[in-house]
Amino acid sequence: MFFLCLFTIVSVLWQEDFTEGPATMNQLYNYTVNISHEDGKIFLKADPESEDFSAAWFYVDEDVAFTDEDVLELITRVKNSEVRLGYFYRKAGENEYYTGVQIIFPDAEYQKVELPFVEARPLYGIEYPATLTPGKNPCLYIFISSDLPGSFDVEIDWISVFRPESFEEEK
Repeated sequence: MFFLCLFTIVSVLWQEDFTEGPATMNQLYNYTVNISHEDGKIFLKADPESEDFSAAWFYVDEDVAFTDEDVLELITRVKNSEVRLGYFYRKAGENEYYTGVQIIFPDAEYQKVELPFVEARPLYGIEYPATLTPGKNPCLYIFISSDLPGSFDVEIDWISVFRPESFEEEK
């Protein structure tokens, strides 16, 4: 008798758990976001009601070969107001960026957010986001933003990109 079993193996391509050193996140343009690093987490706080818009971002300046099968994973806690999680990534061997976005709703508990790269759409003929990092060619940008009234209060515990690989085994 043959049994068909499906196993999933996960290869972590890149990860940031914020346990070593200060945060690498930046404010976007002239908008004010208080970015702090404590206990292996990143804390983002702002007040879009008085600042009009709040956005923080960072990039991965490593040569990671991303594909459509990869998944961006974030473990975060969003307080008070929904935020927009956006990303731009480059596929292996390509110069164009692909982009995706997801709204994260407030929750008192930490949430695991997954964004499959297969859902991203290409950005042809545009220089953004590369203009944010002149002279560099990052493979991934991550943006967290909010333009809603009220406080912008986000904790990030973990960010990674993984590739699920499936195979079948017969017994």
